[in-house]
Amino acid sequence: MAPSRPRTYGNDDFVPVILGTGINAYNIARSLHQAFGVRSLALGRFALRETAHSRILDVRAYRSFEEPDFVVATLQELAAELGDRTLVLVPTIEFYTNVVLDHRAELDGLYRIPLVDKALAQRLINKTDFYRTLADLGVPHPATVIVTPQTAGDSRLGEDLPFPYPVILKPSDTDVYPRLHFAGKQKVYLLHDAAGVRETTRRIYAAGYDDDLVVQEYITGDESVMRVANTYSDQHGRMQFVSVGQVALTEYNPALVGNNNAIVTFDDPELASSIRNLLDAIGYVGAANFDVMHDRRTGTSKILELNLRQGATSYYTMAAGGNLARYYVDDLVYGRSLTPVATTEERLWLNVPYPVVRHYAPASVRGAVRAAARRGRVHTLRYRPDRSFARALDIARVDLRHTLDYVKFAKVRLNR
Repeated sequence: MAPSRPRTYGNDDFVPVILGTGINAYNIARSLHQAFGVRSLALGRFALRETAHSRILDVRAYRSFEEPDFVVATLQELAAELGDRTLVLVPTIEFYTNVVLDHRAELDGLYRIPLVDKALAQRLINKTDFYRTLADLGVPHPATVIVTPQTAGDSRLGEDLPFPYPVILKPSDTDVYPRLHFAGKQKVYLLHDAAGVRETTRRIYAAGYDDDLVVQEYITGDESVMRVANTYSDQHGRMQFVSVGQVALTEYNPALVGNNNAIVTFDDPELASSIRNLLDAIGYVGAANFDVMHDRRTGTSKILELNLRQGATSYYTMAAGGNLARYYVDDLVYGRSLTPVATTEERLWLNVPYPVVRHYAPASVRGAVRAAARRGRVHTLRYRPDRSFARALDIARVDLRHTLDYVKFAKVRLNR
């Protein structure tokens, strides 16, 4: 019998292949290392500090990894290299998620992929269809009015909305819109009157956009009204894992707005039930990440967005006692019967040094931050089995960069 070759990645049963080399890639690699003791392989354009010099994660870098066809060809070659075991493919950013969804037919026979299928993905990515689905299922979400290309020219557009100003306006099609270029373009618009709605709508359609726009009620508040949830639904379309977190600190750097740097994990049975009702009703399969706003006027948590993968900050689920990535493997590799879990432990997850959170978190959440920190706090990149001088230096530089961003952009905020 021929001697077995060294298992550089994974174990005798499976190999984790991660698309991306940032914080989310390390999140997945650490979660799988903690669950199975395996070393993961990450693919991307280059190793970022978050994944450099790691003992639990190896990075293969390709300059052409921004080209979908090259990504697919590379994955096919890798499958031939490692194909004697089950390969689990985990995209960590939207670009790679879209590449995998678009080329699912070419990859499904080679990899186990914790993603929803393309047809359902399209229904959920399109915001018109998404909010219609939420409404049909009675899942709480912000009140919404849809503007179509046919109604965009109405001289009374923005008048008599069923909710007050200011309002949020955003594109329904998030594939075409990011590729457009025009003066004053924003990802999401906060508008204060009907004239603003009409003018913004006119500029968007004049730039070549040809799908619906979403006008939505604006839920006011600081981080204390912002929540996140990460889930996993098994191959049979049943949600088996959910973990909810209260955002404690968001990014100040305008280039990174929308990212979270501190989350307090907690139990929210009502929100978990709403998410289960949605996912189980549509037969969702795979990982999902939700952006949620808690409406203080009604005491209801309302779903804003659904991302078709685990969130970049989803290591907070580990702080809460739940290993999201383990569910991928137990379901897709081992076919195990999964025990439904909703995390309940209150802990503090960090992506920045704790003193930064203590100083910059809004007063409304500082009490929750301190209480959770006393029970335990977790920093994704600080992992005892993955320590070395080079890695410690990388993490220190990441923490310093984040700290300096808060110092710099806090001054910008105060001067507005």
